[in-house]
Amino acid sequence: MELQTFATNVTTMKTETEMLVETVTNQQHKTTLEDFIVSITKLSDFLDNAQNVKALSEYDKKPDANKDNCPLDIFCKDLFAKLVAVEPLLISSVFDFLRPENQPTVDAMGQRVMPATQYNQNGFNLLNDALKTLFANNLPEAFEALKYLSGHNKTLIILGPNGSGKTSFANYLKSVETHVKVIPASKPTKAMGYVPNIYNSTIEQYNSEIFQGGDLKEDLLQKLIIGLCTEHDNAARKFYDTGEKDDTTFEKVKRIFDNFFDVKLDNSNFGNKQLQGKKTGLEAFPFNNMSDGERVAFFYIATVIVAPPQSFIVVDEPESHLNPAIYNKVWDRLMEVRSDCQFIFISHTMEFINARSDFELVKIKCFTYPNKFDFEFLGSTLEDLSSDFIVEVVGSRKPILFCEGSKTDYDFKVYENLFGDKYTVIPTGNCASVENSVDACNAHATTYSIQSAVGIIDSDLKSDAEINRLKANKVYALKCNEIEMLLLDEAIFKKVLAQIYKPEMEFAVFKTAFFAKLTERKQYIIKRLVKTQIDGKLKSSVIDDKTNKTQEELRANLSSIFGGFDVDTLWAACDSKITDIIMRQDYDTALKYCCLEHTEVIVGVGKPFVTGYATIALGVLKDDATLAASIKTKYFGDSDL
Repeated sequence: MELQTFATNVTTMKTETEMLVETVTNQQHKTTLEDFIVSITKLSDFLDNAQNVKALSEYDKKPDANKDNCPLDIFCKDLFAKLVAVEPLLISSVFDFLRPENQPTVDAMGQRVMPATQYNQNGFNLLNDALKTLFANNLPEAFEALKYLSGHNKTLIILGPNGSGKTSFANYLKSVETHVKVIPASKPTKAMGYVPNIYNSTIEQYNSEIFQGGDLKEDLLQKLIIGLCTEHDNAARKFYDTGEKDDTTFEKVKRIFDNFFDVKLDNSNFGNKQLQGKKTGLEAFPFNNMSDGERVAFFYIATVIVAPPQSFIVVDEPESHLNPAIYNKVWDRLMEVRSDCQFIFISHTMEFINARSDFELVKIKCFTYPNKFDFEFLGSTLEDLSSDFIVEVVGSRKPILFCEGSKTDYDFKVYENLFGDKYTVIPTGNCASVENSVDACNAHATTYSIQSAVGIIDSDLKSDAEINRLKANKVYALKCNEIEMLLLDEAIFKKVLAQIYKPEMEFAVFKTAFFAKLTERKQYIIKRLVKTQIDGKLKSSVIDDKTNKTQEELRANLSSIFGGFDVDTLWAACDSKITDIIMRQDYDTALKYCCLEHTEVIVGVGKPFVTGYATIALGVLKDDATLAASIKTKYFGDSDL
């Protein structure tokens, strides 16, 4: 089948129909044509999409032996067969019985006179029926959304910002073709017990209903249980009558479920259409007395097991109601048992993603209602970017700000407050991790449609040269030694005192105690400052083996590096700097060089003044927008954050 020629013929047919409907006078014929135009326009629009034609053409070119390899092949095969059924019917003569010149006339005697040639409307009816069959189950619409998966036969995990179309993708596919099965984010967790009007439910009816779109009905789980009971009991009767034993759906579900839970599925009350749970040595108990996790796991397992062969199984929030130790094992097992299917997960949980194997990350770049999804395939990871925050990076609509620590540390809490309106703040651990994450994220931002990144780190006594090097790479050093020192800023401290109804003058007392601690620990601070400067010089030094090729030359090269370190001179300069800061009581500069642990300063020196200082400081910074703005300007005013 030549799809381009077919598309041209469809366009011609559409144009002819539109012209004909303008000329007919018979209202019944006009209505018939207008109804036909709806279908032929749908097909014309479908074939106007070059990607649709390309995807189907690629399938058509495959050797016959390779046309059933994956769910998308089965999908294309069904769609292609329906298009082939339409093609030979696209002939001009199908409209002959509708044309005005072929309508009956009335003679002078008032008698109805048929045209000399009788026109058969059978061809038109066949074409109309073929078009309606093509669009039954929304097959072309489903293809519109899934055609992009050609060549992507791995497990897919869909990521993207809120509102990017992830859930819309799942919701849209709910009501389409039989081989697309969607397990929505909202799952049924309770059975309803005996309900007369659903007593004869079957697995086939359940399998049809769960995927028919819309909200799941509250009796759906009960219908599944009744279907399993009925099938299992029928198999038992068959075995009793014939000796032939069938492997029932219940047995398949039970084998998987019982492997993961202490509770085992029990069929002893199947005669009353009830599934029960049972623990070793105890009486069976009602299904609803099982835990939420156990009931949802049963729902997942049974729903996947009954899906038709070679289906797309789309699962929104596959981790809901289950803990990671269980959901990872359950989904691994289900993907193994249903290896004929392609699983598409919409997940927000990094633990779930990290536990998958042989998967591909997919971002929805753009979504246009109702079924236009622009996918971007990212591979199995973003190189050099920790998998722990790939979900946040890919899912962010704002630029990324990497910082040190974790989400429980001061760094994240302060920067989320100061920059959370503009950036997605992600803590990555240490300084090196921040720098590497910024580099990796910005490299990927040029390849994929993800946000660019900046970083903030503690200055940790870094030299101006090192701070400038980092700044050139979009990593900014805090203008005090570490985040704890920022919390001790004078303006913040005074706000904290006001918060606990203490006089502002107590800051002066704290300041005196603070400098007393610096005097006491001056030698430690000097040592750290000297070490940092030596580390910086060593980091920028290299052994030049291209210029220095002999043993003697290498020795001289090494000697020149270490010979450049005059510890006594460095120590004296650092001593002079710290002594001067202490003598002048220069509080802001002291915060830049104070490298003492927060247990010595905030908890140590600060405790007599404010108990729980850091918590209160974070609170006032969060609640006082004017204070937050001034701190942001003071410590980051010369950056482009």
